[in-house]
Amino acid sequence: IQDAAGNDAASFTNQAVSNNRAGDTMAPVLYSATVRGRQLVLTYTDATDLDAVRTAAASAFAVSSAGNAAISVDRVVVSGKTVTLTLSRDVVGGETVKLGYTRPPTGDNVIQDAAGNDAASFTNQAVSNLVRDTTAPVLAIATVRGDKLDLTYTDAGKLDADAGKIAAASAFAVSSVGNEAISVSNVSVMDKTVTLTLSRAVAGG
Repeated sequence: IQDAAGNDAASFTNQAVSNNRAGDTMAPVLYSATVRGRQLVLTYTDATDLDAVRTAAASAFAVSSAGNAAISVDRVVVSGKTVTLTLSRDVVGGETVKLGYTRPPTGDNVIQDAAGNDAASFTNQAVSNLVRDTTAPVLAIATVRGDKLDLTYTDAGKLDADAGKIAAASAFAVSSVGNEAISVSNVSVMDKTVTLTLSRAVAGG
């Protein structure tokens, strides 16, 4: 870059640029939610960074993990385009976590960008669990009613209900000493329960 006389303009770096376009009116949009241990990170997309000072209180967030110990939010920290929630306990491998955010109806303490555009509320947001599951399910109880025998397991997450991965009926042996033989005709899985369909109803006693 030079003038007509051949004088070169100097180099420069990190020059601030004035944005003459109309003000930012686009609200931040949630892009992803991940958890590792006690840190749950929400990443937003937006033209600017989020407001790190006027942000939502911990009480604006609800974390759930069906069938596991309750989780609350202890702290909220905003940096760049991320909101990091410090949870009341570690999330373990295989645990299924859901998150909700309720934007306060009044006041400035909300998730917002630097221009003051508020992020929307959401419910039942799936959270990607980055902790590897290394704990096997443990049988807790077995009950039978009629021709249905339920095996209930304890585990941080749900059992795999993929039809191609469920144990075959032949993997189970049911006995009732002195009574008519019982075989298993079908196996189904839901949440943390395996249900066996028996060849006959089991009588009382």
